Amino acid sequence: MKKAIAWGVGIVIGVPVVLAATAAILVNTIDQQALLNKASAVVKEKQQRDLAFTGPVQLKWFPSIGADLNGVTLSEFQSTDQFLKADKVSISLALLPLLSSEVVVDAVQASGVTVNVVKNADGKFNFDDLSNPETTDQVEQEMEDAPAEGGQAVNFSVDSIALENLNVTYADKQTGLEASLNNFAMQSGRIEQGVPTDIALKGNVKANKPQADLNVDLNTRLEFGLGKNLYANFENLTFAVLGQLDQQQADVNVQASTLNVNPNTLEVKAQSLDAKAKGQLPNVGAFDVSLSSPSLELSDTVARGEAFNFKADLKQPTRSINATLDLTGLQGNLKQAVSAALNTTVNMVEGERTVNLKLASPMSLNMKSQLIELAALTGQLDVKDPALPKKQASMPLAGRLAVNNTEKTAELDLNSKFESTSFDLKAAVKNFAKPAITAVLNADKLDIDALLPPKKNANTETAASSGEKSKDTPVDLSPLRNLNLDITANIGELKVSNIQAQQLKTKAVARGGKLTISPLDAKLYGGSTTGVITADANTQTVTVNQNMTGVQVQPVIKALLDKDMVEGKGNVGINIRTTGNTVNQMKAALDGKVSVSLQDGAIKGINLAEKFRNAKSLLTTGSNATQKTDTTQKTDFSSLAVSFDIANGVATSNDLNVMAPLFRIGGAGQVNLISNSLDYLAKASVVATSTGQGGKTLDSGLNGVTVPVRLYGPFTGVQWELQFKELAKEAAKAKLQPKIDEKKEELKGKAEEKVRDALKGFLNR
Repeated sequence: MKKAIAWGVGIVIGVPVVLAATAAILVNTIDQQALLNKASAVVKEKQQRDLAFTGPVQLKWFPSIGADLNGVTLSEFQSTDQFLKADKVSISLALLPLLSSEVVVDAVQASGVTVNVVKNADGKFNFDDLSNPETTDQVEQEMEDAPAEGGQAVNFSVDSIALENLNVTYADKQTGLEASLNNFAMQSGRIEQGVPTDIALKGNVKANKPQADLNVDLNTRLEFGLGKNLYANFENLTFAVLGQLDQQQADVNVQASTLNVNPNTLEVKAQSLDAKAKGQLPNVGAFDVSLSSPSLELSDTVARGEAFNFKADLKQPTRSINATLDLTGLQGNLKQAVSAALNTTVNMVEGERTVNLKLASPMSLNMKSQLIELAALTGQLDVKDPALPKKQASMPLAGRLAVNNTEKTAELDLNSKFESTSFDLKAAVKNFAKPAITAVLNADKLDIDALLPPKKNANTETAASSGEKSKDTPVDLSPLRNLNLDITANIGELKVSNIQAQQLKTKAVARGGKLTISPLDAKLYGGSTTGVITADANTQTVTVNQNMTGVQVQPVIKALLDKDMVEGKGNVGINIRTTGNTVNQMKAALDGKVSVSLQDGAIKGINLAEKFRNAKSLLTTGSNATQKTDTTQKTDFSSLAVSFDIANGVATSNDLNVMAPLFRIGGAGQVNLISNSLDYLAKASVVATSTGQGGKTLDSGLNGVTVPVRLYGPFTGVQWELQFKELAKEAAKAKLQPKIDEKKEELKGKAEEKVRDALKGFLNR
């Protein structure tokens, strides 16, 4: 026994003595400069980079193995440009713990460190050459296999870290992003899994996308785990970010007496959590977000908490949005299910328009199936807008929402009944990565216009009023490429964009980049409409095939074009196709055919009968009459038929046929959809009758005469020109014709008499 003790004491005392003596011999015998030169040569040969030590170097061997380095530089790959620079680096490992498979870093100290990181246009980083993927994978595999082979796992720890003036620059040549960490400093105690340690970190962050200049300050006591036991526990956490974001003041503050997070088990514990962030981002606007919870705990055994509150304010140039979300009454556990009461509000103000949405529901969360369900969703949508027909509208909401993250599916049932509107919507989503959306909408009555302000009048645009091309607008069909959609709608009465339809039946299917709306059937203003509309992102093409039968056309044209052009009931056929990346391109590429056949209607804009009744003075002077379109005037007809052949955005017609009480009107001309103008010459032949529209008589001098009537100019200012100058010529010719005919007969009689006298004299010889 004594011998064993003696051996033990000898080992305990002797081994350190031997190691110390060995270290003293190594320090005095090894040529440190030669060792550094060798390291530089190896880096040059293996990595094709220049490693240099411009300051003094001190190697350590016992009781720790390490080095104090000064003036260390490392170049870029195959370049003399600097990749890394360090004024001072000191690192040492405790020697004795290595004997028991423990890596204990006594301390890591560094100051004046600068690293330049670049992501090249090909996506590769400027440090990729420093790592060998095959070697890295091999080492990781060996580390994973070592414990399984009976070996002892290596434990790693650092007694302390002290960093001063750490600087990192980053440049992304793919996106143009430039960012930097400036003058960072870090102080910590022992860094080891499962051991709480104090950490203090501060520094500055700059970036150009978005513009940022932020100061960061972190103080906490941290305990962490890695690998399969990944977790982070923070005590007395304070985290602050202050500076400029998008040239506006930015402020982030997070405080918590306790914040524990386990991403593997989803366990969360928070005490006195208070997080706030405000600032501004491009394309987002000014934001102010807060999250708070006095007490929250989620684990396999319990789910409880006083409250969880989230608030967000967003201000943009044209609108402001305020949203809240509250969870109360937390119960259950993560192993089975968690339940709570959810309340959320969204308020939006845009100009004079205010939208308020309130939703509430019991919420359940099943961790095993990852199912989130709002089983009894209730709420209210309120809209206030002076432009609305009733200045305001309210819609109660009820339904159910379920999201299954395991199966990657979601289901929504939503219904409402208010005023004259009621609907029931059932929708589902499958495969969140590439969503396949299906929906069925059934509604007795649906008044979309009651919730939306009226459309702006396009006539106010200067370009359109002058007949020039309107300002071009992009047409992007690319979202259809990733859209997988199948929607069916059955609506008893629908009002949208001022169009009123009944018994609407339609189905929209989008797959492979092509959207097809078929059928598109409805009862419409005393008649019916049926057709198909397609939009193809693969060819950037849109087609419309629609046929209206027995429809009153005036309300349709008024709703779609905001024009009061024609009245009448009849048939309209539309068969058109176009392609392009902008509205103007699509106008220029428009091809197809449109046909119209109406009965018992009127052409709005001019009263031809009245103009003809007052034509005597114009006939006398032989001048034309021109007037702008006046929708208070109209020309009645008993039937109208016309068709347009469309090519490259220009509609051509030569078959106008109008039957009116006083006229028979034909004509030909063009409608230019590119310049938003028309030039059409109609020819009104006056019927030989004394009365017509309005029961008034017509000057008998016009009976049987054809009057040229020209329509021309931009859509917003069509001019009507009655070409009485030509009419006067025709009328004068018609007045002289009987005298000419009489003179012809007189001359003819005299000629015949002379011929007879000549023949008589000849025969009497």
